[in-house]
Amino acid sequence: MRKMLEINGTIINEDGLFLLIDQSKLNLEQCSEVGTMIADSDESSLLYIIEEKEEFVYVTVPFEYWSDLKKASDQNINVFLKVDEENMALNSWNDELSYLVQNVEGNFNYGEEFVKQIQSVFLEEK
Repeated sequence: MRKMLEINGTIINEDGLFLLIDQSKLNLEQCSEVGTMIADSDESSLLYIIEEKEEFVYVTVPFEYWSDLKKASDQNINVFLKVDEENMALNSWNDELSYLVQNVEGNFNYGEEFVKQIQSVFLEEK
């Protein structure tokens, strides 16, 4: 089984990038990192897979938060999932994001609009 959880905010500070999830939807103590990121080009989202007990959880990061992902990637800072006061390190995040961006670049199998979004946020110099 699997469930989808969309982040509802981000925080960037000296400790890292924190992806915020509503506390009632996930128990981080029962989670582990799968370490895989995939694209949902139809929804313009990036999905990072973790596991809660024996269920896959797709942490969805909509386009509106991608600029924060880019900042974290550029600064090579740690990324965490944050639920209430609990944090879970996403150790494979930056590598997976880099791999996905390289795979999407110029690959219109993801759809022209999604490729343009990836390129505009992650590949064009600001």
